[in-house]
Amino acid sequence: SPRPPRPSGLVKGLHTSPAPAAATMLARAVRAPAARLAPRWCRQMAVQKFPVPEMGDSISEGTVLELSKQVGDYVALEEVLVVVETDKVTVDVRSPAAGTITKWFANPDDTIEVGSDLIEIDVGVGEPAPGAAPPPAPAAAAPAGGRSW
Repeated sequence: SPRPPRPSGLVKGLHTSPAPAAATMLARAVRAPAARLAPRWCRQMAVQKFPVPEMGDSISEGTVLELSKQVGDYVALEEVLVVVETDKVTVDVRSPAAGTITKWFANPDDTIEVGSDLIEIDVGVGEPAPGAAPPPAPAAAAPAGGRSW
């Protein structure tokens, strides 16, 4: 005998009611401490590698002149990390994230290629040293004619 048509929205093999599974998951979540709910890899994902950024149209590499921070130092967002000299320009490479530096992949006088790993930062970890000045805010453009209205 032919099967009756399936109600719309139901997929073969799936339960028609998610209530039992949802109730079980909710009961477990209520009983579980918050630490068990967070995935174990959550803290490890905060350590991120950042590559050498693009420095211009035809620039593919540069030489590290100076590292402004050391491993273990806190770095603020947009703070200058390293000064790189190319055959055309000298570039201040700024931090793409705030956190604690865990590893440098380059040293002064090393030649680095655009896109290669430059730094590893434990994002969101640490805080500025006491008395450290915050990174300077971008200067607002002065209006034409020197008027401020």
